[in-house]
Amino acid sequence: MAESYLFSVKPDTPPTARIAAGGEISIDVLGSLAEVEDVRNVPTPFTPACEGHPLSPVAGPIFVEGAGPGDALIVDLLEITLHSDGVTGILKNFGVLAKEFSEPRSLACPVRDGQAWFGGRIPIPLYPNLGTLSTMPPEGYEPSYAGRYGGDFDQRDAGVGSRVHLPVFHPGALLLFADPHAVISDGIISGLGVECSATVRARVDVQKGRDVERPIIEREDSIQILGTGPTVEAATEDASNAAVNFVSAHTDLARDEAYMLLGIVGELRVGTSPRPIMAARLVIPRETLNAAGYTGMH
Repeated sequence: MAESYLFSVKPDTPPTARIAAGGEISIDVLGSLAEVEDVRNVPTPFTPACEGHPLSPVAGPIFVEGAGPGDALIVDLLEITLHSDGVTGILKNFGVLAKEFSEPRSLACPVRDGQAWFGGRIPIPLYPNLGTLSTMPPEGYEPSYAGRYGGDFDQRDAGVGSRVHLPVFHPGALLLFADPHAVISDGIISGLGVECSATVRARVDVQKGRDVERPIIEREDSIQILGTGPTVEAATEDASNAAVNFVSAHTDLARDEAYMLLGIVGELRVGTSPRPIMAARLVIPRETLNAAGYTGMH
């Protein structure tokens, strides 16, 4: 199928493919550093100098037939087949310890034999994921930002075996994939995981009239509610409030009971390193939800 790697994607950007609701798609997605020849020449992320620089190229948009505003897009991540070009590094003025580690550099982390090899010598178990999964935002996609639409949320569990629920703002949803990783941590203190190109196979479906407010990640053992905001605290509050709303809406618990329950079993995960829009998620054990009367999202 046709693919496109773009850095500015708008609602009127021609789709690279069309699929029927319930259909599968296989698409090659470049790693975030795949088109960067030398990280020392990359300007500081999220500054005007970095606009248009080839970081985190986007595959898509993909038009999903039957999807429209007010619907939910359901993306099942079936396979992420990693290429061998794994790399990590340090970018200019980026990461939690940007003042201490200010010199940009890259380090090869080739993927082979079922491992990512840090510097070619330290094996790290693979945990393939997509840092970016998104429908088209109302005003168009801004690279490396996250929001209600998804975007570059860098959530470790947005990987194989996950079902991701996303809101739809435009006809066809205009689905975007970007920023695959061979493995990445929650928090990403350096700003980069093992950045790696990949071939992604996904099933995409539409739930008509189900207006989800934000990304939700479903895994076999958990439901994970995402939040965003200009600070870690704001993203945490957004995810927590949404998780309380979710539990009270899908179980027989009142909001104050849901709040207390999540204080006991909810696991907070910060997804992104410091940036203008932070993302976080609250991980809710499915077993506890079921015991509270949860029967699924409808």
